[in-house]
Amino acid sequence: MPRATFLAFMNRASSHARWRVRRAVAVTTDRLRRGDRTVIMTPPAGLRFGNWMYLWLDAHQKSATGTPTVVLTAPGMEPWLEAFPALRALTVPREQLRFHDRREWNDRDWRQVFGSDFTRESLHRFIRECIADGIPLAPAGRLVINVRRGDYYARPELRERYGFDQVGYLRAALAEFADIEDVLVVSDDADWCRANVAPLAPASATFEYAEPDPVANFLSVAGARRIIGMNSTFTYWAGYVADAIRPDAEIVMPLFHSRLYDPPDAHQLDPQWTALRGFH
Repeated sequence: MPRATFLAFMNRASSHARWRVRRAVAVTTDRLRRGDRTVIMTPPAGLRFGNWMYLWLDAHQKSATGTPTVVLTAPGMEPWLEAFPALRALTVPREQLRFHDRREWNDRDWRQVFGSDFTRESLHRFIRECIADGIPLAPAGRLVINVRRGDYYARPELRERYGFDQVGYLRAALAEFADIEDVLVVSDDADWCRANVAPLAPASATFEYAEPDPVANFLSVAGARRIIGMNSTFTYWAGYVADAIRPDAEIVMPLFHSRLYDPPDAHQLDPQWTALRGFH
């Protein structure tokens, strides 16, 4: 691992550890808070867009039932708040956190269980009200493949948790689609995809590879009608959005998510999607 990457990882790990200590101390004080607003607390490091989206969804559905709830800002949120301005109403800056605000802490599952932490109805309502207006639609025939590589495969401890047979899965996923002609690959490792994904598709298919840009990449996947995703909350959210704005969406995901769970199945998946078992 490059030294800069290692140091960045250690800084994130140290920051998250300090947050967990502060959280443990704060739980006792939180029992005294009786404000009319609940703030979903976020660590200063460790979460990304897909994780935050589940928290914004949670805040949205609780607010809709009469319990005003917002999410505490975290470093890295700003580009997403610019892309989806409606999320600002569900977010509170750290400097505006009030002593009497009720706190909600959740450092395990981050409200990701489909059918338990949220329903399809509440999910689609959140997307329609907060996300849909910012999504450009891709051509109906385009197949968008989102391949998560990056730290999942560069760091041994994450590979042990999240790594699986991506080539075998992609071969099976491509078989779920007919008339594959126009393919957009969205990935953090385009070179790996050129070597491993393109050979799996029909020789007549044309391939395009998106430039690495998190917001633009999300818009490209979420606006597609035909999606092959990976075991990533980023991909899951793109699938949720596509499903909410395109009734004829075709979405394929691996059933596997992480070996942190037993079984390692992805509890985030919409049961109406095509979930492929195995490959791990």
